[in-house]
Amino acid sequence: WKKQKIQADGYQIQYCINRNFKGKTRKNIFIKKAKTFSKKITKLKARQKYYVRLRTLKNVKIDGKTTKFYSDWSNVKTVRAK
Repeated sequence: WKKQKIQADGYQIQYCINRNFKGKTRKNIFIKKAKTFSKKITKLKARQKYYVRLRTLKNVKIDGKTTKFYSDWSNVKTVRAK
């Protein structure tokens, strides 16, 4: 993905074998550094089709508490594991 240069503190990646991202196969990965622009996901089933989407997050302090704000999800990409 392309780096978000402004207003991003990190990313959330979500992948699943279900196109609707429902069920127990949905997994989340949080990346805490905005400078990171790639992630290798391991321990996937061989030749399985996965659906992947991404969104940015911003940490904002409100009244002493940190709150996470998320962007909309990106378009869903289809990937086949090797």
